[in-house]
Amino acid sequence: MPSDNETRKKRAILLAVLMAISPYAQFSIGASAEEVGSGTDEEGTTIPVAIGNPPAYSKEVMAALQKAADLSQYDENDLFEEGNWVVITGMPLESHSSSMAGPDHSVAAPVLEGAYIWTFEDPSRALGDLSSSMELGELHSFYPLILESMHKRQLGSFPNDPLFGDQWHLDNTGQNGGTAGEDVNITGVWNDYNGNGVVISVIDDGVEMGHPDLISNFNYPMSWDWCYNVNDPTPWGDNAHGTAAAGVAAATINNSIDVTGAAGGATIAGQLLIACSISDSMKASALSHFNNSVDIYSNSWGPSDDGETLDGPGPLTIAAIEAGVTNGRGGLGNIFVWAAGNGLGNQDNSNKDGYANMRQTIAVTAVDHNGEQPWYAEPGANILLAAPSNSYYSGITTTDISGSAGYTPGNTTDTFGGTSSATPLVSGVIALMLEANPGLTWRDVQHILVETSRVNHASDSSWGTNGAGHEVSHKYGFGTVDAGAAVSLAETWTNVGPEESISSGVSSPNAAIPDDGSWLNLTANVMASQNGSASGNGLLIESVDVHLDIDHTWRGDLDIVLTSPSGTQSRLVDFHDDGSDDYADWRFGTVHNWGEHSNVNNGEWTLSIRDLYTGDTGTVNDWSVTVHGYFEPYSGDPDTDGDGWN
Repeated sequence: MPSDNETRKKRAILLAVLMAISPYAQFSIGASAEEVGSGTDEEGTTIPVAIGNPPAYSKEVMAALQKAADLSQYDENDLFEEGNWVVITGMPLESHSSSMAGPDHSVAAPVLEGAYIWTFEDPSRALGDLSSSMELGELHSFYPLILESMHKRQLGSFPNDPLFGDQWHLDNTGQNGGTAGEDVNITGVWNDYNGNGVVISVIDDGVEMGHPDLISNFNYPMSWDWCYNVNDPTPWGDNAHGTAAAGVAAATINNSIDVTGAAGGATIAGQLLIACSISDSMKASALSHFNNSVDIYSNSWGPSDDGETLDGPGPLTIAAIEAGVTNGRGGLGNIFVWAAGNGLGNQDNSNKDGYANMRQTIAVTAVDHNGEQPWYAEPGANILLAAPSNSYYSGITTTDISGSAGYTPGNTTDTFGGTSSATPLVSGVIALMLEANPGLTWRDVQHILVETSRVNHASDSSWGTNGAGHEVSHKYGFGTVDAGAAVSLAETWTNVGPEESISSGVSSPNAAIPDDGSWLNLTANVMASQNGSASGNGLLIESVDVHLDIDHTWRGDLDIVLTSPSGTQSRLVDFHDDGSDDYADWRFGTVHNWGEHSNVNNGEWTLSIRDLYTGDTGTVNDWSVTVHGYFEPYSGDPDTDGDGWN
């Protein structure tokens, strides 16, 4: 029986020989002989050529085979103790046992053509015998099937950022008396995604690009100060709002510094805009800055939330947003996320904000640490979803401008909140979705959020079921954003068809609004057609715009409701304390008809208006309804009467 020293010596000699011929194994993979023979390498050296034509593998597989067959990378003991080997050969399976190596067992390897797993009951002979087979030209290549230990790609239980435990919006364990689980369900997503490769442009009052928890994610070239027209978005004075918003979206994750952002690996661009008086041109420029590189524009700003302001974007800004969804991101469309507003205490409604009620924007409201409407969060039929933010008892912990000028002395604050915080939180979730599926269009992002948002505060009377079976609320949209569900759906999502928009045309009833609380009902029909004929059940609806021109001496007196062909009611605006005149050519938006069919019940929409306070009167001059959505494949005649039969 040979001694251990003799065994080691023989192994060393064999390995030296194998190391010398190992490169030829890779050369022979590319050989194309029909039978055993020989060939030469570039230097004229004779080498064995394997039996049969080698399979046509991809470049990536060839590179992996070359790496795996490099025997120098393995531990010597592993090579002589491993009984299972992958071989590439053109020999038929029934001939394997009679080859020079003579494996005891041979089975086809999974997936890869021409690959087999040879098993040797005496592992110590495998390496030498395989080498002999290789020299005879029986094999193209071989490598040991050594077991490896893999590591889960996760952060551990939680990020190591020291203030993560205070960030209940990311992981609500009941902090400050909140309801455990009322968060964005995001920690599990971080095992696979952190927003890497996605750019979020935070349009605000500046972003401290040198903040220790933002600097590694910050992109200087894509940032700008629109107030002074310089390439430096650093805030001045106590303008801490944008820095806090940026931290909610994308403070660096797992760097042992301060806090965690929803998409802690995403890139941040900062646009200093709202720290000064701004023009339509400035807003348009900020909202289109680097729009082929920026994926998401996060906007935690808008008109006054005083309950009496009816205001929206100018022509240049509208054009910038429209161009963004049409041409941005290489034609996939930029994602515009917008704060729904903090004016509930002033009876404000998000539909009076012409930025947040555009169909191209995602209007975000807030819920508190119990999943309920906080004191400031405006309702609105335009609101797509909600996200956790502050209440009287729990603030949002995030980055703050360094020093004493921000919300709190130091680099962080736990007092941030409002829909200003909910908005970048959703922006961060969208960044995770886009990392999981970069091919999503702006509309696909909205679809996924509608399909996956979670019903919160289920006992609230604002919830109802629309004609497509979606639960939707005047307070919460389709519910609280669920990062886990959204990213999971994004991974396998099939993009929807191109957007179609169909209008009723302008109707001019010049109808007096009764001043006694009774309803004025106006109807319009919108029938979707293709090639000149009604198209099945019509569009699958995404959003609806109502253009309305009303003269009234106290517009806050009015309730305005839109009823869809499927019977879903959208409260466009409610009676509230607004003594201003008129809804002059105003566009209201609603997402409450998402997924409904436009052509049911002859596509009839009803606009209902009532005046709940006597003494001030008004007239409906003009109105129209425009339905946005897409055609789905259909067969048969349209179900125009809503009875379920074509």
